[in-house]
Amino acid sequence: MAPSEKLIFETSMDVLFKSAKGQISPAAEDKLRALGLAFDKKLIPAYPAQTWASAVKIIAADLFPREPEVEAHRKLAMKSVAHFAETLVGKALFTVARVLGPDRSLARMTHNFRTGANFIETKLTVISPGTHELWMNDVSGVPGFYQGLIEAASIHTGRQPDAMTIAKFDGTECTFLIERPKP
Repeated sequence: MAPSEKLIFETSMDVLFKSAKGQISPAAEDKLRALGLAFDKKLIPAYPAQTWASAVKIIAADLFPREPEVEAHRKLAMKSVAHFAETLVGKALFTVARVLGPDRSLARMTHNFRTGANFIETKLTVISPGTHELWMNDVSGVPGFYQGLIEAASIHTGRQPDAMTIAKFDGTECTFLIERPKP
């Protein structure tokens, strides 16, 4: 694989697959197989980001067929984080996030996402106390999935979920507006 290729690491694919295994239709499994992905096949260390994004789209559409695409992706991410939160690594990471607090956790988003991919960059801008803009350089065409990841993370750190909306999306880059609930 070329060094500049956008890659999603095995750990991210594993969480996605484990949150869907046994719950999707045979037709969706066939679509995943056509991408070279299968539940009964050992995962490789990294996948092209577009392969991963296609898997997100296939699984989300199958699990949440009545939802608009962005909402289906968001719900799949929340389901994936819920699964991850039950693992030993997930419990440890969410414990650290609780200690760091919400603002420091948001400021570490590039680091957080780099554990699962080699290309994601973020920039956090404080708009006002409790209100932030989070820019991401590349959401692989599934901004709702990233929205769900961040929303679910706030839940699993023991806080009320942040209100999060997609403020701007151009097909690659995405800016999210994150508003912390007032105490």
